[in-house]
Amino acid sequence: MISYCIACYRPAYCRHLIDQLVEKTTAAYEILLWINLLDEAFETFLRSKADAGASIRIVGRTPENIGMSAYPKLFASARFDMVTQIDDDVVCISPCIAERAQEVFDRFPEIGMLAADTWQDEYTTGARPAMQHYRVFNLEFGLYDGPIDGWFSIYRRTSLTVCGDLNPGRYYSLGSHIKARLVSMGQKGLLCKRLKVFHVTGPFYADYFGSLDSEIAKYSAIGRQDMVDWYHHARPDIPSPKSLAARIDQIRASMVQRP
Repeated sequence: MISYCIACYRPAYCRHLIDQLVEKTTAAYEILLWINLLDEAFETFLRSKADAGASIRIVGRTPENIGMSAYPKLFASARFDMVTQIDDDVVCISPCIAERAQEVFDRFPEIGMLAADTWQDEYTTGARPAMQHYRVFNLEFGLYDGPIDGWFSIYRRTSLTVCGDLNPGRYYSLGSHIKARLVSMGQKGLLCKRLKVFHVTGPFYADYFGSLDSEIAKYSAIGRQDMVDWYHHARPDIPSPKSLAARIDQIRASMVQRP
C-alpha cells in the first residue's frame, strides 16, 4: 500500500502525473496533494478523477507556491506504510512500482529510501547524475548507492521520523537531506533501476509542455543564473513539437512493461 505525495504548482505536468499514478498503480493507494495554484480547469480535472474512483485527497492549499515545505505536511497525512515524495514534473512512470518497492523493503530491512531511475537521452538527464557516480549494492534488485534526491522517492513510513526537525524552504533538496539523515542512523537510501520515471528536466522537454518561460522565471528567482542561461540559450536548438512528441511516445511505450 502506497501514499503518493505531490506539491502541485505546474498543472500542465500534474495532469499527466496523476493520470499515470491512477492508471499504473495496482496496489492500494492514495494521492495526497498540496495545491499551490489557482486553476479552475485543474480543479475540474481533479473532481473528474475523484468522481471516477481515484483516491485523491487535497491536504492543503496556498495561493502561492510553497514548494518543498509542503512535503512534511503531506507526509504527516499519509496513511500507508510506503510514502512517496514526487516532483510534479514527473509525467510518466513504470508499472507495479509499489510492488517492486515492497519487494526491496522486505528483502533489505536496512533500506529506508528508494529513488526511481530516470529516463535519460540527449535532451534530459531527469536530474540523475551519470552512473559512474554510483556503485552497485545489489544487481538482482537493481540497487545502486550514490546521489539521489526526491524526484520520485519512496520511503518506509518509519524512516520519515528522521525528517521531523527539517524545515525545508520553497526550493530544498529534501530527498538528499533525508538520505543523509538515514545514513547517519545506519540505514540506506538507494537508486533502484527497477523503478523508472520520466522526470521533465532541461529546456527541450520543458518547451514541449509549455513550461520553458516559467522554468526560466523560477531559476531566476532563486539566483540560478547558470540554469537561466542554459534554458535561454537552448531556444534556437529546441526540436520541433512533432519530433519531441514522437520521442515522448517512445518514452511512454518504454514504460508499459515492468522493467
